[in-house]
Amino acid sequence: MAGTERDSVTLQTRLEAAGGEAGGERAVAGAPTVADPAALLAHLDATGHFHRDSRAGRIYHPGMVSLRENVSADSLHVSVDGNHLKAHVDHASPLVESKRGSRYSVPRALVHNLRGMVNDALTIVRGRQGDHACRLDCEWVAEETGATPRVVPLLDPKTSAWGVQLDARVAGRIDEARLRAALDTLVGVPGAGEKCLTTTDCGGPEALDLARRKLHTGGPPLTVVPPFRVVLAHHPGGDVVMLNLNHAAVDGFGAVRVLDRLAHAYAGDAGADAALDFLACADLPVQPAAPASSRIVRLGRKAVERARDALSKPPRLADDEAGDEPGYGFHLHGLSAQATRDTTGGGGGATRDALIAALHLTIARWNSRHDMPGRRIGVLVPVDLRPADLPEHVVANLSVNTRLSTTPRERLTPTTVLRAIKWHAERDNATRTGIGLIAALERAGMLTLWAKQSSIVLQPLIDNRRADAAMLCDLGSFPAAPRFGGDAGEVTELWFSPPSRSPRCLCVGTVTLEGRLYLTFRYPHALFGPSAVRRFADLYLSQLERVSAAGS
Repeated sequence: MAGTERDSVTLQTRLEAAGGEAGGERAVAGAPTVADPAALLAHLDATGHFHRDSRAGRIYHPGMVSLRENVSADSLHVSVDGNHLKAHVDHASPLVESKRGSRYSVPRALVHNLRGMVNDALTIVRGRQGDHACRLDCEWVAEETGATPRVVPLLDPKTSAWGVQLDARVAGRIDEARLRAALDTLVGVPGAGEKCLTTTDCGGPEALDLARRKLHTGGPPLTVVPPFRVVLAHHPGGDVVMLNLNHAAVDGFGAVRVLDRLAHAYAGDAGADAALDFLACADLPVQPAAPASSRIVRLGRKAVERARDALSKPPRLADDEAGDEPGYGFHLHGLSAQATRDTTGGGGGATRDALIAALHLTIARWNSRHDMPGRRIGVLVPVDLRPADLPEHVVANLSVNTRLSTTPRERLTPTTVLRAIKWHAERDNATRTGIGLIAALERAGMLTLWAKQSSIVLQPLIDNRRADAAMLCDLGSFPAAPRFGGDAGEVTELWFSPPSRSPRCLCVGTVTLEGRLYLTFRYPHALFGPSAVRRFADLYLSQLERVSAAGS
């Protein structure tokens, strides 16, 4: 149901006040706080001033225990899902008092939802002016450390395992005990390294690949500290530190910060003792740029694009050697410094636009070879929204995805596709198209929770027909690698890939380290087999060379 969230501190104060005061004579001394969500919920239930959702009410909150304050306006709504406690204030309550106690009222429920819909409609009409902030459900997470829970908006549904992959190979050997201590320092919680680190011996590339796929079979939970898992793979050619970071807590750009600070903590560098803060950016202000054209013109152009996309064939990527095994495989392809210069037309690595344009051409050529021509091809590209002055110890998911689409006419030549990608990217950056996702999440308050979850749950049933063919995330160029120091030696390789919710989306991660381009193709087993992804990667590199030559 629709709900307006107040400031998290106010909500926490009101929760504890409701537990200690709302019950009057029936209140129990020493009411539990949000540090014990289940006990607090039971206590609120015992006060008699809250309505526990019936079977009808649970339609909106499946699998949760939900209580609504028995007041007609500014009603506190509390729910518990496992060790997550959520709270917000409904300006118009859907409940009505009766002789038998409170119950849902159809007229009041309509008013409750209509009020939220009207507010959302007014927001859409007025548009977004100035700072725009994402304010979703306030959740208190009861952590195993016993510390006071923090307030953080969680966007990680149980139906999805969303993890960022980041691997670093060193020239020498990483000491396990020293790495565990570095993880404790990194997180600021004793025992974190013991909990999140696993060590394995890998004699060859097959064993490394198996360890990587095993690490990424699921997403690290957000309910424990830290929200990532680490594998230390001892290898004759140099040890590899593999990370799987929950994408709801850390995006690809933040993952690099995690690795860099882990390396500094391992090396014992001064200033590396400040623990990472994964929750400091729970509310990110986004400043939209001033539009270059009128709102009517922009809406008209967007409507034309949406109509074109709706009429075009599904932008799927043709499968090849697909299997029924769940999960993902990883194909790593690194170029030497000379090969990077030959492929990208320069020493600084490929430009982001060239990488995206080459992927569009590759998908078009691949689909044509598999008798799956398509009019529109869409590729998701993350946009980093983090402020430039963000402290180094703060990490979070501060990126949103924007879709860059091309038509067959735009893909006629490497020059035309590169020009089209540059134009779309510049337009999206000017209008901050990516924040549309944040605005949509905020405006989705009129939808029930089960309706929001269904958008993800039902994707496999419709074969993800509106899903994009691929996702590409470029972390950029790093002139120097993180330094672990000691016997570890230099970082010689760096591999990265973003996750995707779609079971048929190819994820391509790129990073340039000391003049060498590293590409990771993260593919669903339902899409590619090992030899198929190698052929796709070879085709991509040839297209990248063509695009880079056209842009030079």
